[in-house]
Amino acid sequence: MTLKRLARAAFVAAFAGLVATTACSSDPEAEAATYCSVAKSSGEKCEEPSECDEALAEGCTTIEKVVSPSTINAAKDCLESGVCGVASCLSRAQKNATPTAAHKQLASNFCEFCAPNIADCEKNFYSRNSKLPGLLVLPYAESVIEAVDDECTGKQGCAAKFSTCATEVITRVVSEELDSDLADCVVQGFRQDEGEGKLPGGGPTVATCTSANCKGCCRDDKCEEGTTMQACGLNASACETCGGAQKCTDEGKCKEPCGPNNCNGCCDGDTCLPGNVKEKCGGGGGTCKSCTTEGSSFVCSNKQCIDSSCQATCLSGCCSSTGCKPGTAANACGTGGEACIDCGVGRRCQAAACTLDPTSKWDVYISFAVVPDKNKQGFAWDPLEGAPDCKLTVYTSQGASVHSGSTTVQQDSTVPFWAETPIVGVSASELLNDFSFEIVDDDYDFDDIIGGCSIPLSQSHFDGSLLDYTCPATPTTVSVQVYYRINPSL
Repeated sequence: MTLKRLARAAFVAAFAGLVATTACSSDPEAEAATYCSVAKSSGEKCEEPSECDEALAEGCTTIEKVVSPSTINAAKDCLESGVCGVASCLSRAQKNATPTAAHKQLASNFCEFCAPNIADCEKNFYSRNSKLPGLLVLPYAESVIEAVDDECTGKQGCAAKFSTCATEVITRVVSEELDSDLADCVVQGFRQDEGEGKLPGGGPTVATCTSANCKGCCRDDKCEEGTTMQACGLNASACETCGGAQKCTDEGKCKEPCGPNNCNGCCDGDTCLPGNVKEKCGGGGGTCKSCTTEGSSFVCSNKQCIDSSCQATCLSGCCSSTGCKPGTAANACGTGGEACIDCGVGRRCQAAACTLDPTSKWDVYISFAVVPDKNKQGFAWDPLEGAPDCKLTVYTSQGASVHSGSTTVQQDSTVPFWAETPIVGVSASELLNDFSFEIVDDDYDFDDIIGGCSIPLSQSHFDGSLLDYTCPATPTTVSVQVYYRINPSL
């Protein structure tokens, strides 16, 4: 067993013990008393119990409202075996949880309505060797599972959104049944894997890379110079990894040289200009040029140099290098004698204006992401100050059309760089309807959700430029930032 597994095992064991004690006899009061006696005894025997150890021992009689009997029994066994920490044993107990009737009904509904094309879906829904989301809900009581079933299955796109929906429902229902501190300990404990959350030496980790001692950037709580492509940043900000043609500027930001990816006008050296004046005319991130070199009668129109004589006579169409055009074609669109516009891939000309073709096909390219050094509980993502093993999944949907795709796993990084295209050939209308992503810490037994959200898209985003979006933190996830492109599917 690796150090990571050993550290996780310690945390899970303590959490599991608390719950297991709550349900160990046919008499509910006797069960709670037995469970509570073991939980409270553990607190007396073990040194330096955590806040969750104390909260779980104090609230031991109410845990059975939200935790399944099999999980509670496993947690009690864990504590009786001598493992310290009620929180750790309850977390470990989730591995011994068994599906109840409500769990089986949830699996049936998910497989019928959300994932009808997955072979042996019900059989593998709670299997640790599958990527189905059953383990997320397995340790909870039937009342919690029924709420998840009601709200997270049987809806359009429910397979893509099940994990996020289930997490939100679980957090809400548990918070309604238990006091806030106890609810947090239960929910966060089950989101850990084999006791993750405490370092082998015990106690929470403390950030030592701060603005007081780091003029560069912080990565994995270590100060980096902040001037390289691999670690760019200033004033103890999270280090960025500059990808592609990006360079680390003196301001501590990753920036590409002026070009098509970051300039809609024209480039005067490394400076992006609007490109709409005669002396500096141009678009698409190309080099600015002076229209006077074309001739004294030339002017700048739609970021192109055109002869003003065409502009004076072509009133209902647009002007190209070969004269007046009707202005209705995708490669020559416009009116009023202005320069014809080539609408580009995936666009059409409507009413003399370029618009996105909703049927055009597009790819989703994921460049990199930035996640915090610490998880929601303030701990390192993995034991021994380890960074997360990040995997990102993209989801899109429109009616019966649903797509998803995942990146590879980037090991031990808070700035995972993928440069991958997990989704190919999705219509523009589907992307505009529903486009979201989720980042997880990929682990052998259970993937911890780091963060994610829906990204609102507009027509302007379909230009192949590098875009970024920051998802806010939620009660169960941290804020994450993703860098991506919407590229034409070739």
